[in-house]
Amino acid sequence: MKPVWALSKLVIKEIFRKKDFYVALILIGVILFYAAQLQFYNVKNIVRYLMEIGLWLVFSFSVILTVTLAARQFPSEIQNRTAAVLLSKPIRRGRFVIGKFLGSFLAGASAFLIFYVLFLAVASAKGGGLASGTAVQTAYLFLLNLMVVAAMASGFSYYLTVSANVSVTLILYLLMGAYGQTLKGRAWAALYYCLPHFEFFDLRQRFIHEWGPISAGLVFFLTCYAAVYTAIFLLLGALKLQRHSL
Repeated sequence: MKPVWALSKLVIKEIFRKKDFYVALILIGVILFYAAQLQFYNVKNIVRYLMEIGLWLVFSFSVILTVTLAARQFPSEIQNRTAAVLLSKPIRRGRFVIGKFLGSFLAGASAFLIFYVLFLAVASAKGGGLASGTAVQTAYLFLLNLMVVAAMASGFSYYLTVSANVSVTLILYLLMGAYGQTLKGRAWAALYYCLPHFEFFDLRQRFIHEWGPISAGLVFFLTCYAAVYTAIFLLLGALKLQRHSL
């Protein structure tokens, strides 16, 4: 697994070398600080407003950073003519796919955790009693969500250009996350059964309204659900790369 980890480390370093992460971090910090200054009739309303804005920002920026990073990995190797060099070494093509995906996911996860800690710090400073159990589950399920998104963008990168990949992945993510449940029984029913339901991993409302954590059995099911879709997307990428002439 050394070649896989070596590829992953290069991708992880990439996200912190570019300005995108730092711009997103500054924007999140500025917006959270501004939102924290707004006045409502009681403290609980302020905290809920902060959590609504903060979680949306954290989730959105994390997904965008992860998708753009994963989408450009293989095309950049082709453009720079380094893919043939990498794969001429004792690196199997399947390991190449896993290494690029793993690096993209871990890089996106690292960015998300930094954003999330900043969000929790601002919300706590405003006087919110954040439920630790729900906070941990919200973060964990979003990491599963990010894993599937990274696998989707990584798998599509062997079929599509960077811009097309980013567009398709984000559209499918938004479509399934916002309207997944309404697709059943309609003309788009095939999407309902074939694509992952990202809304399953979203605990924002439960966290904001303090409804408490979900059961351990459901968390286990969602973990397996995310693992299956991750494997499917990576398999699609690996099958395409096997037929790709470098």
